Amino acid sequence: MSEKSFFRKACLQKRMGMNLTEIIPRIAEHVKNFLLENRFDSVGLYYPIRNEIDLRSVLMDLKEKGIVRTLALPRIKDSEMQFVAWESSDRLQRDEAGVPAPVCGLTVKPQCLLVPCLSIDAQGFRLGYGGGWYDRYLSSTEIKLTIGVLPQSLVVEVLPHEHYDQPLSAWVCESGFTWVGKAAENVRITKD
Repeated sequence: MSEKSFFRKACLQKRMGMNLTEIIPRIAEHVKNFLLENRFDSVGLYYPIRNEIDLRSVLMDLKEKGIVRTLALPRIKDSEMQFVAWESSDRLQRDEAGVPAPVCGLTVKPQCLLVPCLSIDAQGFRLGYGGGWYDRYLSSTEIKLTIGVLPQSLVVEVLPHEHYDQPLSAWVCESGFTWVGKAAENVRITKD
């Protein structure tokens, strides 16, 4: 088993054992405040699986208030990831990766993309489930801002990564946002 596979398994096991009831509202509040300060027409999110941080309700609330115009969920179709406009009333069905996704809808290129992470390191390299969907998507699509979402206890100093892995702009956890490289120059950041 490779170092990355071993670490992936350990992080997933740790997250599956976590009680996130206190962490999720804190992360959701950080995301809400950030999106109130930094307006984006379109925000990509994810359908939470395997005890991932669920931000759907806070994002849908921001959409209903007109803060965000379009929310988009990923869909794997024909072995390719795309983001599809999503309304809470839309019917979802499992895509090629087995994750609930919109059945149909307008394809969207999100300005801001929230990305689920098993772990992330100080350089913004994330650890996912190993399918490479996000890395391939980010290498072929220019997204203004990519933000990993995860509990603080899964942030590490260094992760093993390959040449094709795409670093994210930032991550958000219960203690707030951490920016990588020049990403902080493009956003307004409010401190608690």
